Amino acid sequence: MTQPIDIRIVFVGLALILTAGAFLAPPMPFIIDGGIYLDMASAMTGESALAIAGNGGVDGAPPLTKYLTRTDGDLVYPQYPSGYALLAAPFYKLLGVRGLMLINALSLAASAFLIFKIAARLFKHDAISLSALAIFLLATFVSNYALAIWPHMLSLMLWLGAIACAVYGAEATSTRSRFLWLCASGLVIGLGVNIRVDSILIFAVIFLWLRIFARSTDRLAPLMLVIGAAPLFALAAWLNHLKFGTFSPLSYGSSAGATNIQEYRMVILGGAAILVALWLANIPATVTFARQHLSDRLLIITGAVAALAAMIVAHGFIGETLYGVYVLVINLQAHDAYVQAGVERNEFGQLMFWGYPKKALIQSLPYLPLILISTVSFMRGRNVQAISLCLLAIAAPVSFYAMKQWHGGGSYNMRYFIPALPFIAILCAAGMRDIIAAADGVNRRDILIACVGAAIVFIGAQEVGRMTPALYAPAALYPQWMIALVVAGLAGLFVLRPAQATARATLLVSVFALAYSAFLSIENEASHEKARGELLAHSREISKSIPDRALVLTQLPVLLIHAEGNGAFVMVPRETNIAEAVKAAAAFAKAGRCVYLHNSMVSDLLEPHMAAGAINPIPSWAGREAFPDDPRFAFFTLTSQTGRCSF
Repeated sequence: MTQPIDIRIVFVGLALILTAGAFLAPPMPFIIDGGIYLDMASAMTGESALAIAGNGGVDGAPPLTKYLTRTDGDLVYPQYPSGYALLAAPFYKLLGVRGLMLINALSLAASAFLIFKIAARLFKHDAISLSALAIFLLATFVSNYALAIWPHMLSLMLWLGAIACAVYGAEATSTRSRFLWLCASGLVIGLGVNIRVDSILIFAVIFLWLRIFARSTDRLAPLMLVIGAAPLFALAAWLNHLKFGTFSPLSYGSSAGATNIQEYRMVILGGAAILVALWLANIPATVTFARQHLSDRLLIITGAVAALAAMIVAHGFIGETLYGVYVLVINLQAHDAYVQAGVERNEFGQLMFWGYPKKALIQSLPYLPLILISTVSFMRGRNVQAISLCLLAIAAPVSFYAMKQWHGGGSYNMRYFIPALPFIAILCAAGMRDIIAAADGVNRRDILIACVGAAIVFIGAQEVGRMTPALYAPAALYPQWMIALVVAGLAGLFVLRPAQATARATLLVSVFALAYSAFLSIENEASHEKARGELLAHSREISKSIPDRALVLTQLPVLLIHAEGNGAFVMVPRETNIAEAVKAAAAFAKAGRCVYLHNSMVSDLLEPHMAAGAINPIPSWAGREAFPDDPRFAFFTLTSQTGRCSF
């Protein structure tokens, strides 16, 4: 084992850079989710409340609901776990919106440190640790979420913290030390579930890894996870009971569609049954028996029969999940599960987000096939304990979100796969080490050529897309397919015949793919911050026109954040709550409050359900001088309030 490298100064520098970014980037959510998290922090800071809204204090008004919220009586609760509000409140109290951005900035710095430590502990090779860190920071889309208000970085830090504790616990030489490390891992998992419900996946990852690969003879190790997680699972259940009346750590309330936990009841029960069976099974004895009594051919036949039986019994579920993997990892344009506002197909039938092509995982990381090298090493019995943990950590979010083709909603890329990124980076770094060793070192001139070539191809693709609208999405997506195919072909050839010439070609193409991914990340981050800057300007301009204590019915709630901060109230009308929205408008008008219907989306939705002529057909315009004729600045008033409430 090489001597560990002290790079603490690197992580301190990274933390300082990210902290500066939190004070320089636009202090604004990116999409609706961020607005809800902002509401959660604000409510906990100002009123120590889990509820983010009520009925505005207006007699006869219903709860003022938004997207992603649930009601209990007159109170409105966010669907998301309330642990975030508890952790974020001190930051919000001190620094406002920038405090929420700072949470993510510091969490990314901590995540980088944990990645370095995990890679060093698993592979015991400094070059792999440093390379994994560089790939993660520079060649993944993690930078897009470093300064956002989404809790992705906070959640990632907890995922990595739980895994780091588990790795240290698995290697502990004393029972006491192992108990403390694994209980700490469970505790961090429990904290993660209080931030994002999908953090429960890491429990399954660590449980499987301990039971099958790391400590297969130790039935106590997985139980230590349970002991550590129990207190904070109970906290999550209690908070959900307060909000929804449901004593469960895994609840979004009485939600529907893809967020309905009932949709996953059989998956949860099946997964729990598998974990219990693995805990009861004698893994070493089973493996020994198979090796002694079954030939490799018979093992393959047995596995094939088992797979066929599974397909027969659950062909629908398995087929849908496999198709979901294809959609989310390879080709997001093949998505057909669900649609949502802002994520829609353009005139050419291409799936877009805010006019920008959404990317599947490999279209963000065209070097992804490099994990093939480590996967083959695992299958050949090398570095089994290390590689198995990485593969499980990658498979967990991919397989879970593939069940419903959850495409990341409002994002340019697959943000739900963020927990897999560190382990993709680690496996790719391990593969690169093998390639460099077989290539007998690195030729700096070749590396420079690969990076310059990637820049030329990337810029060329962008120019093609800009010049030809029909080719905009293909130019932004399909070059990554070609790069990934070449990487896959050369990586496959390398594992079959690791000759020096093959290694050098694979290294050159891999660097090209990594550089291309870095350019993609930079472009996405620039688009991300530009969008947030525009939203910030729009929200501030609108807030100048909306009077205090007014009600705004809108389907674009992010644009009303500053108006809310000035004392206005916001409700999101949808097909499912039209009656409540009409009731709210009437109650606020009766109380002498101004009521606004935000642009034609809302007025067209509510007009058939209100008295004839109740809505003034001529809108008032907020920010007309700054943003002339932008439909997002059109506000319709009630006819009875024309003049008094007009801008």
